Amino acid sequence: MMRPRHPAVALLVVAGTLSLTACAGSAAAPSPPPGIDLDAFDPATTPGNGLWLLSGEAAAGEVIDAVRAAGSVRYSGSFTELTPGTPETEPEPGRSLAVEYTGRPGAATARVTAGDLEFEVVLVDGRTYVRGNAAYAERTGLEEVGRGFVCSVGEENILDEWSPLLRPTDLVASLLESSGSLTIEEPEGDATTVSVIVGASDAPVGTMKVERSGPPLPAAFTAGDGSGDGEFSFTAWNEPVEIAAPADPAVDCRS
Repeated sequence: MMRPRHPAVALLVVAGTLSLTACAGSAAAPSPPPGIDLDAFDPATTPGNGLWLLSGEAAAGEVIDAVRAAGSVRYSGSFTELTPGTPETEPEPGRSLAVEYTGRPGAATARVTAGDLEFEVVLVDGRTYVRGNAAYAERTGLEEVGRGFVCSVGEENILDEWSPLLRPTDLVASLLESSGSLTIEEPEGDATTVSVIVGASDAPVGTMKVERSGPPLPAAFTAGDGSGDGEFSFTAWNEPVEIAAPADPAVDCRS
């Protein structure tokens, strides 16, 4: 997976407010950062955070930075592959993957299904607790995970193996950067979200809906092309989350 980019983008709301509200006779407002067209932004008629004024790369950076700053989130999503068709048959759904995640980096719970594999993970206090079904136990070579949670110190192994599903910032970055091309649509009327179109404008492969007001945090993502289709929903950004270690794990870190 591609890793997140971090373009240096000035604060849009601050820059817009300074430029649009400068009083006659006051010192000239500073020039807006590259990629921001303040002349096209009238907050009286199109209120919001102005994400649509940015280039695709800059907008992606703003969304990724907002996700990182928010910390906690609840999201769920799935992806199903399509098996190629033949002249005699239509493409058919193939392997599927699903994830449910609640928490923030270092303190989270998640459930992942990938084909016949199913497992749960709890990240808390610098430890990782994992349990899964028989297929997952066979894959990992740890019979104990089929009987209950198995604890290990640290979290890098499982996070790296299942990245970006278990890292909110990496997940959002990979969804936005999957095609290398983004278009931001100006919201209409009283719409509460802004559409970030992933892929070429004449052949989009997905759409991420992000908040129109305040930080541009993701609300939903849908995608579909010849390789498969998927969707994600995001809620509870920056809400308090309490994560506790499982009681009576099958293998504790202190064992």
